[in-house]
Amino acid sequence: MGRSVAGIVGRGALLWGVTLVGLRAVVVQPEHCGDPDVASLTASAQAAVDWFVDNQQPDGQWLYRYDRDADTDLGGYNVVRHAGVTMSLEQAARHGLDRAADAADAGLDWVLDNLYEGPGWKALAPPNDDGEVTSVRVGATGLLVAALVERRDRTGDDEHDALMHDLGAFLTVMVNERGQVLGGWDPATGEPVPESWNQYFTGEVFWALGLLHRTFPAAGYDITALRIADYLAAERDDVEGWWPDVADHWAAYGFATMATWPGGAPLTDTHREYIRRQMGFQSLQIRWESQRTNSFFSHYTRGRQTLGAGMGTIGEALDQWSALAEADDDFAGYRAPLRDRALCAAGVLQSRQADSDTDPAEDGAWFQFGITQMDDQQHSLSALLEAIPIAPGGDGSHDVDQQGGSAP
Repeated sequence: MGRSVAGIVGRGALLWGVTLVGLRAVVVQPEHCGDPDVASLTASAQAAVDWFVDNQQPDGQWLYRYDRDADTDLGGYNVVRHAGVTMSLEQAARHGLDRAADAADAGLDWVLDNLYEGPGWKALAPPNDDGEVTSVRVGATGLLVAALVERRDRTGDDEHDALMHDLGAFLTVMVNERGQVLGGWDPATGEPVPESWNQYFTGEVFWALGLLHRTFPAAGYDITALRIADYLAAERDDVEGWWPDVADHWAAYGFATMATWPGGAPLTDTHREYIRRQMGFQSLQIRWESQRTNSFFSHYTRGRQTLGAGMGTIGEALDQWSALAEADDDFAGYRAPLRDRALCAAGVLQSRQADSDTDPAEDGAWFQFGITQMDDQQHSLSALLEAIPIAPGGDGSHDVDQQGGSAP
């Protein structure tokens, strides 16, 4: 006997209903972005600054890695992250947060005691326990330059200008004619270490040289910065074997800084294609990450919530892409979507920040598996700070007319 029309329609409707419910439950899960505004973002950023102040040692270093369940300092240290924290605290001082400038100055004092002098340049490279410098990592010097530029812009103090040029000379030495950034200098050979790629150092050096060009436009730092930009956009990930492509928040800082150069950003079509792809990466990342709640179902379908540092880098990238889109009319259609994505990242960070009345190593930090590292606070702090101008109640520095366009 033939099936009735009603039966066929009913089964079809049931199938579509099951499909839509499945899509809603597994594919299109709700985002948890919160509702950040200037006041709440400033409070969260201040809590992160307070973590650094409360956990800074007399010599200017910070607590590096902490287990809250065991209440244990897990030790270790990382010079690149020290430079990064100093930079983030300089950003916080620019925003007027309490005690940020003093903590940054103490971190800078440690830096100035741990400079390595090479042939015609200086770099940040502390000696090992035997008093020897066996490796000079370029990323630490890149972020130190960013910290010094932030400090100079904030204070108008030019006392470190000569040092900035010495550091810039090292960064320039570490970039070859192709635009590749070598990650380490070997004091034993007196040469860069061949093929010492690092997925973050390229963007850090690009950003640092871009800042130096903005600060000293007659010094020629733009030549090397643009060579890195060309390499980043056209071939870095393929040549160095990064797969999937690096979602590069430091490159976002670099390209956003180019928009502040005298005369504007000399972006090529290749640069713009790379930038749009990166905007898409980080927009997708926050859509996915904002759906994670660490519930059983969320963990099964979305995975565990990422590290504070990982979440922070997403926010940093989106903040910088938002700033670039505001400055460049070629990205006008992305302005409102990028602002929305950047604020979502900031809201997620707020929701995951720890709060403790009794433990200064926990209060204001971000944890995974009960562990925090100082870079969790570094990247999260920067992401929160740079979202403040575009939040409701902000100063409007990123506000533009609402325009059409889909989120990248």
